[in-house]
Amino acid sequence: MTGKVFAIGFNKCGTTSLHVMFRKSGLRSSHFRHRMPDGTREVIALRMHENETLGLPLLDGIDDATFYCDMDMCLSNAYLSGIGRFRELDRQYPGSRFILNLRDPANWLRSRSQHRQGGFLRRAMEYSGVRCPDHMRRVWLGQWHDHIASVRSYFRDRPQALICFDIERDDPARLARFFADLNVQPRHWSHRNKTTAEPAAPAPRVLAAA
Repeated sequence: MTGKVFAIGFNKCGTTSLHVMFRKSGLRSSHFRHRMPDGTREVIALRMHENETLGLPLLDGIDDATFYCDMDMCLSNAYLSGIGRFRELDRQYPGSRFILNLRDPANWLRSRSQHRQGGFLRRAMEYSGVRCPDHMRRVWLGQWHDHIASVRSYFRDRPQALICFDIERDDPARLARFFADLNVQPRHWSHRNKTTAEPAAPAPRVLAAA
């Protein structure tokens, strides 16, 4: 199997856990930023945006990793979405596979609201011109459902290209089986970068990969 692996769920849906799982399985992995040969780090979403503006492939200059995740960037004056570019990534990098990383939406909203001590929520509100946090959460929930529906529809006839993985409920051995050719190891899965005060999710039961 050629191509790359992209996690196209939102942030606060296990992106750090997935990043560590792939990296500890011996694969080059980029989480939010991509490490360059000189040691500097490029923000994935920003580089993708710049490449698109220049008419280049989205990963031009940062295409030496196998796994990419947390590909969105939210500032008070800009929101750049890499996960929303899954169609272009699919076309530009044939043979790639995608993870739609999910969780209970109520837990996701709570975690995202508390991310960076509420800084992510404040930036999103400023960018969107929203004054009420509850209104922003309703906007996020609409984006959540729209994105999931779009991903499922796009890949509906290609189950070999997409795995939907609930980080709170699913056994990481499912990922190991789906990426058996990459030798992804379920023992490297754990709940990482958990937001302070976020309610604990039940730990998935780890089984040996088939």
